Amino acid sequence: MEMFVGLLKMGGALFVVLGAIATTAYLAKRFVPSRFGLKHSPIQILATSYLGAKKEIALIEVGNVFLLIGITPNQISLLTQMEKFPFDPQKKLHTPEAL
Repeated sequence: MEMFVGLLKMGGALFVVLGAIATTAYLAKRFVPSRFGLKHSPIQILATSYLGAKKEIALIEVGNVFLLIGITPNQISLLTQMEKFPFDPQKKLHTPEAL
């Protein structure tokens, strides 16, 4: 009988601890903004292209401005800034006349 009471106490304590963990996880997900999960971020990555080993360019939108940036392991450089989207969305980007 004592063993049953001990197991019951241990099970109840485990239930309380797991409930506290679940509650903390729920509150953190609901009220703490995630680094990677911002739904309404003002910065959007529109396209990336790899140029070589650890070198790439990226087209990003920040508000109403479009930025073309170069990225290397040591540096991020602004290549150009545009006020309108640089391509006609109706044209396919892989055809020579689109450029």
